[in-house]
Amino acid sequence: MLEEWAELASQRQRLRGLARLAVDGYDGSVHLRGKQLVVLERPSRLRVEILGFLNQSLAVIATDGERFEVYRAEDQSYETGEVDEHLLWKEARIDLSPGEAVAVLLGVPISESLPAPANAVRDADGRIRIDLADSEGAVVQRVTFDPAGYLRVFEVLDASGDVVWVAQFDAYRDVDGSAFAHSIEVDVRSGMTHAEIAFRNVELNPDLPPETFRLYPGGTGGPPSADADDR
Repeated sequence: MLEEWAELASQRQRLRGLARLAVDGYDGSVHLRGKQLVVLERPSRLRVEILGFLNQSLAVIATDGERFEVYRAEDQSYETGEVDEHLLWKEARIDLSPGEAVAVLLGVPISESLPAPANAVRDADGRIRIDLADSEGAVVQRVTFDPAGYLRVFEVLDASGDVVWVAQFDAYRDVDGSAFAHSIEVDVRSGMTHAEIAFRNVELNPDLPPETFRLYPGGTGGPPSADADDR
């Protein structure tokens, strides 16, 4: 099962699609609501375009894995700099690194080197939970598959065994011959936030030129021009 999951991850490298995103704090506060055009590529290339009622661009966040750019239409502001792990927290209140977000949105949150399986349990419903451990035997990840072999839960644990963040996957539908989770929920302990992502019009492994993940050549210039065909 893990080998099949790793093989799927190696095959699923890029994505383009529309998504509804809702981000809420555990205290009941609303951080974000809206429709986004999402384009991404492993390991950490990401472009999120926040769309208005008529699909006009309200804001764009883009990173090629090394630098990021943010454009906001409301005040015509533009920001650029080196990427750090807290980029998405600052822009969307989701404290995942760009690489973690890319892997989760692809539906296969797996690193290049899969930790070793340490324990496996099948529950009364036929779901299989597998603990994955580092070289010292500490459980660092936990994956749960349903009886059909679909990933349902992925957890990242810290050194004390507490959950750092957890993603849940649902609404699997066929996309280009592959079962893809169109509904994803993520809970992140840092920042105490809950995010829900609902996909539609998903393409897997589309051709994406490098400039997809840059707003302006060299990180300077005027406002980005949105590609209406991608919407």
